[in-house]
Amino acid sequence: MYRAYWNLSRRPFDDGALPEFYFPSAAHQAALLKLRYLVEQQKGLGVIAGEHGLGKTYLTHVLESELAPAGNFPFLRLVFPQLSPAGTLAYLARRLGAAVASDASDAIVLAALEQRLAELRDAQQHIIFLIDDAHLLELPQLHLLRLMLNFREEGIGAFSLILSGRTEVLSRLQQVAALDQRVAVRTAVEPLSPEEVLPYAIHRLWIAGRKDPIFNEAAAESIWQLSQGIPRRINQLCDLALLVGYVDHQRAISAVDVEAAAEELVSVAA
Repeated sequence: MYRAYWNLSRRPFDDGALPEFYFPSAAHQAALLKLRYLVEQQKGLGVIAGEHGLGKTYLTHVLESELAPAGNFPFLRLVFPQLSPAGTLAYLARRLGAAVASDASDAIVLAALEQRLAELRDAQQHIIFLIDDAHLLELPQLHLLRLMLNFREEGIGAFSLILSGRTEVLSRLQQVAALDQRVAVRTAVEPLSPEEVLPYAIHRLWIAGRKDPIFNEAAAESIWQLSQGIPRRINQLCDLALLVGYVDHQRAISAVDVEAAAEELVSVAA
């Protein structure tokens, strides 16, 4: 609705933004570098932890985009972490291209998964298994992951496993010492600092086609206070502030516009 008014080629603050919108805040860049180390050095298990809205899943998409040119780091995402162990094995086997019948026994599924992992290893493919909402994993799933890592350690397959979830995932791992001890990389995603909010907004607007500033420093300060630096909240505030500015025929976004956007968010939530 407001794109033409603000001279934007696309919406700059969508949560599902493409990797080119990535802004390298200090915390996010540190996490991304650790994940790259995990994969490029072919380590086994990594954990990325942080509360809702901090951009954990988005960061893994950035990682996937950065590794894509190499051509040998296929990503396989598991977005339903509470599948049964047998269901998880069957899902992974099928996603990797193994021919597994729906009524196949656990032994057949396991053999098919082992064979497919070996084939991909021989093809110089290092797979990245990524589990979202890993804080929801229960003991049976955690023990399955421990057993899966045995495939890697025994040379059957070449892969890294990334668990992404809220900070509770760290205490979950501690319930299975043999799994917790295998974590090669632990990293946390944290909110943006007050100084990073305005550059973040400018960067996203620039990628969306806007070359002139829209948010001033007072607006950025208000955004940080209202969002506490959480990217999802920043995106919501900025998106709605652009709409408020469009409706009110503003030429720039002030702190007053941001506060009006925040009031709209609260009223909608209520």
